[in-house]
Order: sequence, then C-alpha cells, then structure tokens
Amino acid sequence: MTFFTKEEFQEKYSQAVENYQIEIACEMIYSQVGLRYRDPSWNTDTVPPAVKNASMEQLRFILEYDIPCLDNRGAIEAGAMKSDLISDISKNALRTLGNGDATHPNGYLYRGNPINYGMGMNLPFGE
Repeated sequence: MTFFTKEEFQEKYSQAVENYQIEIACEMIYSQVGLRYRDPSWNTDTVPPAVKNASMEQLRFILEYDIPCLDNRGAIEAGAMKSDLISDISKNALRTLGNGDATHPNGYLYRGNPINYGMGMNLPFGE
C-alpha cells in the first residue's frame, strides 16, 4: 500500500526517497490506525489526509535517523491522549493520527474507548 508519491514527499520535505521506503512507512502507520477506521483499498488518492501526512512524517523520520526503531525520547501528546511511549513510530506521525482531520475530528488511533471501540470489528451474527 502506498499513501503518497515520491513527488508529494519531495515537495513537502525536499529529500530524496526510495520507493520501498514509502511502502514501509505507509505500512507502519497503517498498523497504528484503529481497525474500525482502516480501509485496505486506500491509495494515494483515497487515503485520508491525516493518514497520508502521518505516513510522510514517518518516512521523514526513517530517513533522518536512518534507523526506524529509535523514537524513544519520552512522552507523547496527541490531542487529549497523553502517554509515555517508546516506539519505532515517529511521535510527530502519531500526533498527526491522534489529532485527526475533518472526517475524524478525534483522530484515527485506538484510544481505549468503551468496548475497544477503535480496534473492534463488527461481526454479523444471526443474519
């Protein structure tokens, strides 16, 4: 899955990038999105802006540090969510997901809502 193009990334960050890194960054961010919000058909045209921006920020993080498992510098705040976090996901990328956009004003992350709302899947029984 690819949520942004090399050209979009270079326009935003002015850095060189290899296509395989785009795929890695997108998969890392996709894995952080709550199950109710995920859509495997997302592509560069249909992915929500918050997920696209978080994916680009994750790739920037990977390129800047050259080691994807590094972001261990303390607490993260994303909207109302606050947590001590040691993660291989960029804190800026998680902030982008957590703060959301117009379609998901509370963000795309699992936030521990009742009955695991963000991570739950609807299973049809008795139909």
